[in-house]
Amino acid sequence: MGLRSRFRSRNKSGGASTSGDISTASSDSASPTHSPPSPSQAKLIAKFMEQHQKQGANKMPSKQQLRAYSFLKRTMSSGGFSAADAANGGDGLQQQEQQQQQQQQQQERMMEVLEANVQRLTEKCEALESQNILVAVQQLDFLARSIAWALTIAVLYLYWRCIGWGLEHYLHLSEQIQEQLLPAQQLDDRQAKLGNLLFGAVQMLFLAIPYLYNKRTHGSMKRRFEVFSIAFIIIGRIKLCRWREAVFVQHEGSNDNHNNNNNSNGHFSTIPRYGESCTENGIWEANYEISARFLYLSILRLRGLWTKTAQYLSSRADFVPVSYIRELSKLQDQTQSTPWSQVQPLLPANLLERLAHIEETPIASASIGQVHIAYLKDSNGNRGEKVVVKVQHPHARTLMTDDFWSLNVLCRIIGWMEPDYAFMEILMREWATEARKELDFNFEAENMFEANSELRSLFPTSTDVIYTAAAAAAASNNNNDNDKSNQKLTPFQVVVPTPMKDLCNRDVLVMDFCEGCRVDDFHQIDEWGLSRSAIMDGISQAFAHFMYCCTIFNGDPHPGNILVRPGTQQNDKEGFTLILLDWGLAKRLPTQKRIAFCQMVYAAATFDYGLLLDSYTTVGLKMKREDAGQSMEDMRFFLRDMAPREETRKRIKKKMKADKQRFKDNNEKVPMESKAYPGEFFFFIRVNELLHGLGGKYSINLGYLDALKPYAERGLRASSFYDLTALAPPSKPLKVANMHLQTKLENLLAKMSSEQSVVGGQVCVLDKGGSTEASVVEGNLGGLRSHIPMTRNSVVLGYSCTKAITATLAHLMVQEGFLEYDEPICKQVWPDFCPTADPPKNLATELGLSEDEVQKRWQWKRQITLRHLLDHTSGLWSLLPAKLTIKKMVSCEDTFASYAFNPDKPQETLLPTSEPGEKCQYHYLSFGWLVAGTLCGAYALKKNQDSVTFQEIYQDLLEPKLSQRTRDAGFYPMGGHGNHIPAQTATSDFRASTMMQRRREAEIMNSDNKSEQNPMMKVLEDFKGKEFLLDPRIWNSQDVLKANVPAAGGRFSAEGLASFFHDLSHGNILKSDVLSSVLSNVSKPTTAGNELQGVTRIANDISATNTHLSFGYQRIRTDRDPVDKFSCLGHAGVGGSIGFWHIKTGLCVSIMLNKSDGDLEVTKQILTLVADHYRI
Repeated sequence: MGLRSRFRSRNKSGGASTSGDISTASSDSASPTHSPPSPSQAKLIAKFMEQHQKQGANKMPSKQQLRAYSFLKRTMSSGGFSAADAANGGDGLQQQEQQQQQQQQQQERMMEVLEANVQRLTEKCEALESQNILVAVQQLDFLARSIAWALTIAVLYLYWRCIGWGLEHYLHLSEQIQEQLLPAQQLDDRQAKLGNLLFGAVQMLFLAIPYLYNKRTHGSMKRRFEVFSIAFIIIGRIKLCRWREAVFVQHEGSNDNHNNNNNSNGHFSTIPRYGESCTENGIWEANYEISARFLYLSILRLRGLWTKTAQYLSSRADFVPVSYIRELSKLQDQTQSTPWSQVQPLLPANLLERLAHIEETPIASASIGQVHIAYLKDSNGNRGEKVVVKVQHPHARTLMTDDFWSLNVLCRIIGWMEPDYAFMEILMREWATEARKELDFNFEAENMFEANSELRSLFPTSTDVIYTAAAAAAASNNNNDNDKSNQKLTPFQVVVPTPMKDLCNRDVLVMDFCEGCRVDDFHQIDEWGLSRSAIMDGISQAFAHFMYCCTIFNGDPHPGNILVRPGTQQNDKEGFTLILLDWGLAKRLPTQKRIAFCQMVYAAATFDYGLLLDSYTTVGLKMKREDAGQSMEDMRFFLRDMAPREETRKRIKKKMKADKQRFKDNNEKVPMESKAYPGEFFFFIRVNELLHGLGGKYSINLGYLDALKPYAERGLRASSFYDLTALAPPSKPLKVANMHLQTKLENLLAKMSSEQSVVGGQVCVLDKGGSTEASVVEGNLGGLRSHIPMTRNSVVLGYSCTKAITATLAHLMVQEGFLEYDEPICKQVWPDFCPTADPPKNLATELGLSEDEVQKRWQWKRQITLRHLLDHTSGLWSLLPAKLTIKKMVSCEDTFASYAFNPDKPQETLLPTSEPGEKCQYHYLSFGWLVAGTLCGAYALKKNQDSVTFQEIYQDLLEPKLSQRTRDAGFYPMGGHGNHIPAQTATSDFRASTMMQRRREAEIMNSDNKSEQNPMMKVLEDFKGKEFLLDPRIWNSQDVLKANVPAAGGRFSAEGLASFFHDLSHGNILKSDVLSSVLSNVSKPTTAGNELQGVTRIANDISATNTHLSFGYQRIRTDRDPVDKFSCLGHAGVGGSIGFWHIKTGLCVSIMLNKSDGDLEVTKQILTLVADHYRI
């Protein structure tokens, strides 16, 4: 907006209202002190208004009418204008209007002069700025080239001096040899001249070698020196900018003092003098403007690999400064082209015969080749099909090869100087391997054929389309008024040009012509009325399809390689079509690597910690330290939502600052092991970063993971990683003894499955003799295996059902004389549990407690016995190891060692919160590790061994006592799944882990919209750093799948668990006296942890709210049990799984459900049906 237009807008805003009511419009201008008009004056006003109404009630009065009316009312009210004057034509009114017109004309002339002066001043400033920038660029360019020439000349001089010295010494040595061999003979003059001539020729040959080498390699020697010179200058300018920033940037305090001094007279000036306002942004922007142009000019001359580097940088609009984006974007398809005279000889003869015409001027030129428009001959020899001819630059192969050699040497030097960055050589080697294939257009033609084949799975027919659902959601959530088209689903198609294989060779590629504009041609896109959000979502989906569902994907998605046009083949007036070009840098991933990338994306989208760590194992990435929360934070930031450029840059800076501090605290430079960095990871990073850069250039808000997630999930479900049906043992024919019960259970579970109350479930009922009364299976394996039906042989995570097996092993060891129930465990079996009579002196300080408190709790810990542990009365119910990681949790031995006192880590000491035996508090996880540590100590003591694993004890003592039926049916209390298919733990509620993770990410970003503190958040704070424990899906990860977690990690089939309780009830495991003592032990109601125990009663008595625990088992009662009597012995787990033995009838019942957040009413209904059927 010009100055004149701004001035007029102010006049409009301060003038009369545009309302149709004239009296309202002029009321502001009338003085409130004037008297009301006389009757004659009122008559004139009424006549004026009548004339206005004749023009139309809705027609707005003109400016002249408004001014006239205002003047009329003002003068009549003040008595300065009579009715007679008005009747005679109102000469005063005309004079007033003429004066106003003259003033307005004068103001307009002044504004025209002012605008002209401003325009001249702007042009002078622009000329001065351009001169300063361009002169600086020319100086830097001259400096870089001078350094390169100086180094080249110096090297050549040294080379020539060395050659001359070598030849002279060789000649002198040969003369000495000749004199010794032929002392009596003398060479004649002709032989001497011939020898000198030959020596001169050899000398000239050696002198010509550098020239011939540089001629053949397009001046590679000088290029290498120039590359290092440019890098030195760029780095030097960055260092200087940091110095200027530290020395010259004005702080707020100094600016305030200066303003106070200059404005002592009370007038405040907002315009500082020249040189007084030196800001951080100003310093860096000035550096960017010069360095960007210098880098563009240098790369334009160097070409080769550095052009591809510039293309990558110019595509990172989310991170790279605007100046670099503007300048380096020119190199995406506007690099220096090769003259037609050098291009024409490269065209094969058969192509020249087929061509009717070819444009000699290329439409685009990039790092490797340039593109010409051509027309093939039709059947009549005239212009026919329009095609594109891509021709390789003659120098491309030489320059690219030389540049990769230089880059590899540079990465080796970096890896040698900084071993933590040794992975850079791996990444560069991976890039070089694939980039060299770009130099053979036959590979690109094959890639395009394969890409077209892969597109058929997305678009089976030419009229099929897909929709940009994620973009629509993003736009509607952001209420973006400028992107209204996003508020509906936008159809789009994806096209890859088809090459003509018979016309292609190593240097020439011919393909069909595809109409469209570059995806960053926003003027054309806006003119077509296409939604930017929809286009970006379509691009994200297209590359997600290739990366996660196909065997090949394009590794170079910069804006120059993607075109867009309006319409689709289904409807040319709706949606858009994307054209993906340049398939030279395409990557084929092994299935294992592709699955790993699918796991990363799906895990980040769903906050699945276990799956994320599985992806690292699958791809071969090794982290220096395990931190599931940190890994999730890093991956979610890498795949973050797209946002406008400035917002994204702020996020990146905050993340880099936080990472820098974290690496400093951990005394590490990179989080992963450098030697174990998969090369394929380079292209995964490259493609996603380029797409983020394009999103930054689009300046939109887009849920990037929302676009990727469906394709990652599709890739996982289609893989053999999540389809293990081939591993399942053959199912044996099932014979049930009670078809009536079988039918009722089948109907009930089918109804629950249709209501989505059950994902997958098994129910097994065994009678006293071990016959199968009923065995029902319903649903699927859940999670990423939801497409596979549940079977009787599938094993399901039993959670706390595992505690019954751990308790049984404890009773068995007491029976075998390994330990006693009431002996303090620190006395003999586990001395490290609490090794000294009094606590160490520094323990109170380390734990932040008083000396008296530590003394009291230390003595409590020394009193803990096996009975306390089995009865959940040890006081350690909620305590978990301070640094509990997934890797640590996998090892039972490493985890239970955390409950012992470690003098090297006193701050991690765990002390009971109540006196042993005082409170019965459900030890949801600590139960298993405490019992396992006690049993391992007792076993090692009796067997006189240094150490033993909990699994070895189970295999030695308990497993041999199990029936073959139990072992074959699917019974894995120590983790793992053998040859049985493991069901995945399904959940639709992972709000707790998601809340903690988002809170963690918000703290890193210094977000202001943190969730308010509430009781739930205060509880969740205890899991900070162990967020993965809040997510039930952690049990699906490959590591935890094999983990031995004695309190919650067992996996069973319903038949296997029911068969175990049948073995227990028949005395196959425990002797009758021990079993009797277990049954007669007084059960205790729990006072904490009830919500983690699952279904623990088959009763409608709502007053029976507390669970009763007894010797490691849960005591379960039914409606028909007497008051305070419990007829069942077993254990239940979170989500509804349960197994128990009904003591009176001998029935053994097991229910296995794989929905961890399932409604406990599901289990209650099943148990009630069984109880009513047997009237128990």
